Amino acid sequence: MGPNAARKLRAPRCLTVATALLTLVALKAYIEWTAEQDERFPTPRWMSWQSSFITAAQPSTNALPPFVLQNFNASLQQLRQSVPRAKAYWNDKQHQIFRALDQGLDGNISWSKCSGPGTEEKVSKIQDFSLYPELYKNFVLYDGCRDFPLLIHQPSKCSRGTNRTFLLLAIKSRPGNFAARQSVRDTWGREGAPGGLAVRTVFLLGTGSGRYGPRLQHLVEYESQSFGDILMWDFEDTFFNLTLKDYLFLSWTLEHCQEVRYILKGDDDVFINTPKVLDYLGSLEAHKPLYTGQVMANASPFRVRKSKYYVPESYYVGPYPAYAGGGGYIFSGPLARWLHQVSRHIAFYPIDDVYTGLCFQALGIPPEAHPGFQTFDIAEKDREDPCVHSKLLLVHRRSPEQTLRLWKQITNPDLKC
Repeated sequence: MGPNAARKLRAPRCLTVATALLTLVALKAYIEWTAEQDERFPTPRWMSWQSSFITAAQPSTNALPPFVLQNFNASLQQLRQSVPRAKAYWNDKQHQIFRALDQGLDGNISWSKCSGPGTEEKVSKIQDFSLYPELYKNFVLYDGCRDFPLLIHQPSKCSRGTNRTFLLLAIKSRPGNFAARQSVRDTWGREGAPGGLAVRTVFLLGTGSGRYGPRLQHLVEYESQSFGDILMWDFEDTFFNLTLKDYLFLSWTLEHCQEVRYILKGDDDVFINTPKVLDYLGSLEAHKPLYTGQVMANASPFRVRKSKYYVPESYYVGPYPAYAGGGGYIFSGPLARWLHQVSRHIAFYPIDDVYTGLCFQALGIPPEAHPGFQTFDIAEKDREDPCVHSKLLLVHRRSPEQTLRLWKQITNPDLKC
């Protein structure tokens, strides 16, 4: 703990005013959200599965969210203490944002202008920049770009039907993954309202798949017309742009799905036991903020250049915060507003689930480990066992064929385990 740890933390005037206003807006929305009761309807006949969900605990209108203004400011300061001061590019950039906040400036000034490859200042700060992989170079050069047009839209996704969206499945996909998306639609991602709980699904896509990748936008547009579940933004859909995809999804959620109760973020190659997820969420206190999955604790950057998760020492130094693995995790819908707000004060990081962990750390909400999330798969002997899968919430990874077969097996009423 630093020498200033004992001092009383004071937020800069501008941040305090801004977050106070956001607190009032969020609190108003929260109370309105909790004051209404969910409508209950029988499970539609066309649904091939049913949840054993009985009645979700209703949130109390007298319970205030624990992430109120004082906790928000204190948690942001705690994040500041946890980020090592170093010459590494990301560390230096983040501390520049903190200093801007100290001076009463808006913390998002570092990306107020979207700069491109001609930004020599960025390159000069990284001595070995020329040795970076091409995708890493592009991420650094464009890490201030956060505003991209939404090419394929679903503005009424969360307002369809008579039931408010209880669970929104936000599935990260890529344009060419047609078979994966269809297997999700045919199984655990099927929309409906089992037990009166509305489940909605959106797939999150960029446009291209690299400089020489095929442009599949027209095919995806046709797919969207058929199923109405595609969100596509005009940016290159690469691994390092998953953080950008998360940010843009939060922006969409705040505009078009504000009243969603829970959000499950996952990849299009996971297998989700949706009835089990609904049972679990229905057992929770609805007013308690949730961030759960398979928790990565005491993790550090990979320094092996061949690794998908490679992070150069000149880019970032220090440990990672505890975070839920990006293959699949769940968080409370009302937290989307706060995640979006705090992300304006945290520089983009190329590993999306680590970045989400940073944002939750800034909100003072630690991840909760749940054994039902297996984002690194399970034992080889259990990979085809429907009884094992019937007890899990989420497992990574499964092919479209495996997903279809496992879903048919676990939803079979004659399955004996």
